[in-house]
Amino acid sequence: MLDLEAIELIKQLKARYFRFLDTCDLAGLKTVFTDDAEAYFKGGHYEFTLNGWVELEQFYKDSFTPTKFGMHTGHHPEITVEGDTATGIWYLQDIFINLEENITISGSALYNDNYVKVDGDWKIAYTGYKRLLEQMEQRDERIQVLVKPVQA
Repeated sequence: MLDLEAIELIKQLKARYFRFLDTCDLAGLKTVFTDDAEAYFKGGHYEFTLNGWVELEQFYKDSFTPTKFGMHTGHHPEITVEGDTATGIWYLQDIFINLEENITISGSALYNDNYVKVDGDWKIAYTGYKRLLEQMEQRDERIQVLVKPVQA
């Protein structure tokens, strides 16, 4: 039998993750992760692992700034719940703007997550993705950013 309540709560958890990520809400991000959470990210020019909230926080703090920001959306969740643990696969579509290097990166990836229930709340214990598509392009000087999701 599907645990539809747990599945819905995990969907909302991942939605908060994406919102907190794109607005660089570090206090909010901390609430979606376990203290010992791990992350793994692999793209065209990078591959790295982060261990624990301290490393995660520093990564997000360095990656999302008033000059580096983006839009991340998760689609088509496949969530399996087994008691107080769960796994999820999400299809990521994203756009990342780096004004310091004057580039835009866009693409897709598959996220693989592990979730655990902690004191009645679902948390991300592991998150990671491998890129399916990644393209990088130089930004044209005519392109203007009128509103930014991360403020100074």
